[in-house]
Amino acid sequence: MATSKHEDWKAMSWYAVQTVPGAQKPRREYVVERTGRDGEKPRGKGYRIVPNLNHEVSAIEKALTDNGFQCYMPAEKRLVRDRKHTDLWKVRRFALMVGYVFVREPHNWDLLKATYGVAGIVKDQNGRPMAIDIVDVMKIRSAEADSEVEFDRRSRLARQVLRKSAKTDPRLQMLIKKFDIAGTISVPLDIATIAA
Repeated sequence: MATSKHEDWKAMSWYAVQTVPGAQKPRREYVVERTGRDGEKPRGKGYRIVPNLNHEVSAIEKALTDNGFQCYMPAEKRLVRDRKHTDLWKVRRFALMVGYVFVREPHNWDLLKATYGVAGIVKDQNGRPMAIDIVDVMKIRSAEADSEVEFDRRSRLARQVLRKSAKTDPRLQMLIKKFDIAGTISVPLDIATIAA
């Protein structure tokens, strides 16, 4: 059965969803770790609960994906000061449009409204969910990609400045080696990188 061009275009509709405060931050997950070695009597309870943050996915993105929705949260990367090593900075992801997430063709409106982090659905003047054209979503993605390119350029420059500083500071040299091994290099925010 052939579909018309208009129906194909409509299938690409996205809808804006309002989020509750804090839903666009990373979701804290908890992992249970066993204590003690195999064959030995464990000390204490025999386990411990370890909190873990996944900075790549927000709480609302995880909830929507778990409920089977395809979602898109425009985001940008920023450098945030490391708590343990205050002269270093880490990359973190933040919502570009605070309070809004886009959902593509929701399969169940009631489930969408009941999903964790959803405060409401943006509606038109008639009270129906307002469809957002795919062209508008692509413009947002294009702006997000441009900011990603700029962030990568600044991050590269900051790494160069960090490596120059580490040549004279053995403590920084040790930290760089540790972060390089873990794959989570942190960079300092320097006057030279701000001006770039």
